Amino acid sequence: MKMMARRESVPLDCKVYVGELGNSGNRHELEDAFGYYGPLREVWVARNPPGFAFVMFQDSRDARDAVRALDGK
Repeated sequence: MKMMARRESVPLDCKVYVGELGNSGNRHELEDAFGYYGPLREVWVARNPPGFAFVMFQDSRDARDAVRALDGK
């Protein structure tokens, strides 16, 4: 539960939903892809059910830049 509370404290405009990862998506790949756009607070990858993740940025502008660049890729 403590982890959930920390995740909830991240402003919504700093969170990016990443979908359609399949079963092979992992945290390190997401850190590499999204970290290019700015410092990350956290990367959370769903395991049950798999296939999606949330990437939390420190700054909402970085989150917005990442979405613009990576949406649909």
